[in-house]
Amino acid sequence: MDERPLQPLEDLILESLNPRALTCLPHPLDKFAANGTVKEGPYAEGIMQFINDWTFEAPGSAKHGAAMWFLFDSERAFFAACSEAGIDAEKLRSHLRSRRP
Repeated sequence: MDERPLQPLEDLILESLNPRALTCLPHPLDKFAANGTVKEGPYAEGIMQFINDWTFEAPGSAKHGAAMWFLFDSERAFFAACSEAGIDAEKLRSHLRSRRP
């Protein structure tokens, strides 16, 4: 019989709320991580949302325009969000610029 101590219920609940823990998939921005991994949270999610809006929203729409400004023209907001998310802002912006039509 296995007599290892059980993991606390609170830890199991917190782990279940992390979608990456369930799928074992890396964060989509991990290759731009400044220190090996992206910090999950509102900053990383916001950056992902702007990338999605830039990619999928119609050119000329408000969401597309806001995403373009944030990703390519912002001098502070993009860098601050990337810093909080553990993302190398210069590397990500360079990559996005290379994909810009």
